[in-house]
Amino acid sequence: MAYARFAPMISAASERPAIWRLVAGGASAALLLIAWLFAIALVLSLTEDTTVSRALSAVTQGDPETPEGALKYLLIVGGLGFSTLLAARLWHGRGALSLTGPAARTLRHFVIAAALTLGVAAVLMVIPGPQDVSIERNMELSVWLGWLPFALFAIAAQTGAEEVFFRGYLQSQIAARFARPLIWLTFPAFAFGLAHFSPALPPETAWAYVGFASLFGLLAGDLTARTGSIGAGWGFHFANNTIAVAIIAVDGTITGLGLFRSTVGIERLSELSPWILADLGALVLVWLLLRRVLD
Repeated sequence: MAYARFAPMISAASERPAIWRLVAGGASAALLLIAWLFAIALVLSLTEDTTVSRALSAVTQGDPETPEGALKYLLIVGGLGFSTLLAARLWHGRGALSLTGPAARTLRHFVIAAALTLGVAAVLMVIPGPQDVSIERNMELSVWLGWLPFALFAIAAQTGAEEVFFRGYLQSQIAARFARPLIWLTFPAFAFGLAHFSPALPPETAWAYVGFASLFGLLAGDLTARTGSIGAGWGFHFANNTIAVAIIAVDGTITGLGLFRSTVGIERLSELSPWILADLGALVLVWLLLRRVLD
């Protein structure tokens, strides 16, 4: 059975599988994240003698073209992991390992998936990109190396949080109510894609980005179900975001931590389409390799 290893996570979700609990859990995760941000703002307002609203702006707002602003954004998303763990405990009585899978397996698969993804990416980077799109230095190497440990930690937190919520929690809870993988794989994947919708982009670009993210969510969900932990999906996700955030950032996204950046922004999707197609091909290739390596 292809998804036999996913059974323990589904079993844990089956203890309290009601859909209303899932809705309450998702809402609670979001509210707990907001509460955490307000708590940080309150502490800042008391220690720096400023208003809570100004402190909240300092916590939540930042320029993603600066290292500080990029880190702030990633770490805010990273808080979703902790809020999901609390919500799952509150509404479903689930412990952390029921959302992640066995710790040793999660860590091992994370390392394997991240290494394989980065290895494939390194090979593909020698292939010339579109002629109309060039790469320019975004940060001096010495400065970038100084920020790199913080960037990797923040990317690990951000991707880990998303994997815990969308794959570890949402996917397993839906699987506890609906036996067909078509349902419990595709719904969290599309929800993951919608979470990446940006109204600031042109509509065709924004929805193409949703489609790309949904495909990634589907592949990561399959890896989670096949391996019985979020480790493979997390490593896959971490490596992809490390490339996009810390190595070659696309103008108009999070560029503050990138060593290089493209000269064409994400809003000019047609000019980036050769890269997008290459990325899609690389995603599928890595997914197929991971399915074979981790079986």
